[in-house]
Amino acid sequence: MNLDGLRPWAGLVGGQPADVVVAGIPYDGSAVYRKGAAIAPRTIRQLSPVMPPVTEEGHLLTGLRVSDIGDLDAGGDIEAGWMGPMERLAQVAPDVFLTVLGGDHCTAISTLAAQVRRHPGLSLLWVDAHPDLCDFSRGGHWTCGCALRRALEASGIEPSRVVIAGGRDYDPEELEFIAANNVLLVSTAEIARDLHGSAGKIADRLAGAEVHISFDIDVLDPAFAPGTEIPSAGGLSTRQALELLRGATARSHLVGFDVVEVSPPFDDSDITTLAALKLIFEVWGMVKSAREARVSDISGKR
Repeated sequence: MNLDGLRPWAGLVGGQPADVVVAGIPYDGSAVYRKGAAIAPRTIRQLSPVMPPVTEEGHLLTGLRVSDIGDLDAGGDIEAGWMGPMERLAQVAPDVFLTVLGGDHCTAISTLAAQVRRHPGLSLLWVDAHPDLCDFSRGGHWTCGCALRRALEASGIEPSRVVIAGGRDYDPEELEFIAANNVLLVSTAEIARDLHGSAGKIADRLAGAEVHISFDIDVLDPAFAPGTEIPSAGGLSTRQALELLRGATARSHLVGFDVVEVSPPFDDSDITTLAALKLIFEVWGMVKSAREARVSDISGKR
């Protein structure tokens, strides 16, 4: 792809103080099926110049100040290494929108533990084909099937503040945990039947909360995101995912977004990486619009 003359992150990098901080966690040691997600932060950055500084509905992102602090090292074992990235992410000012590039989904352990330090009482929208709520999966307690279970323990997020959207592949243990802990599960099938109603159900649960979105690219159907560790048939389209995110967070305050499980070695013509970039830029647009609305509301009350 010819990116001559184009700048990373659509030329939004620069200016202080930052509105958005980007960090990568290039780790895939928890992947037990297909590794490759450790390459994703680099690949996503390399292709970021292809994105224009404007949302798909024509809202300009110019003026949004982005700071990319580079990659954070989790070492060779997330169980031993998750606190290093967490401590760096926790230093980001609370009024800055945090964007993290995984890595496999166990990188969210660092991200969410940091986010709770920045935003006590955080709620979580976990968008994933898999709940990742096993206590033990595929030979260990820190494999990809345990990512959310370990993240809840490390961060202290109450399970009742978690919404799982797009689920369609489950272990029985995960469904038991969801039922016992008042986790809201909105399946891919439910979203496909009634996208508007599903988004509204999630919005009701998240209303008024500070929310972090953890987005596993495998929630998308493999037709839209083949480059991932565990492709799962019957998934969302990119369009459905975008509309779901907008509707589900319409009455909450977004404070962070991580996108994980992009695996460039298994991608086809970079379409998975480009889907991840589309999601990032549209979420940034949502955040910018929400901030402008708050400023306008405050000005109007003076």
